[in-house]
Amino acid sequence: MKVLVTGAAGQLGTAIATRYADRADVIAATRATLDLADASAVLACVERHAPDVVINCAAYNDVDGAEDAA
Repeated sequence: MKVLVTGAAGQLGTAIATRYADRADVIAATRATLDLADASAVLACVERHAPDVVINCAAYNDVDGAEDAA
């Protein structure tokens, strides 16, 4: 099985990627390697890796910034 984990540099993403590492081919995508705001980049990543599962662990954790942008 092939698993694409987005947000893999964060606390949850790291834990998920580590948990699946012994039973799946894990593609650990970080903000540096995959910009989730770029739809064409996401599509290209999914087409290139053809994962069976995508686990999105990416999060926007700037609470004050989120409130200001709303």
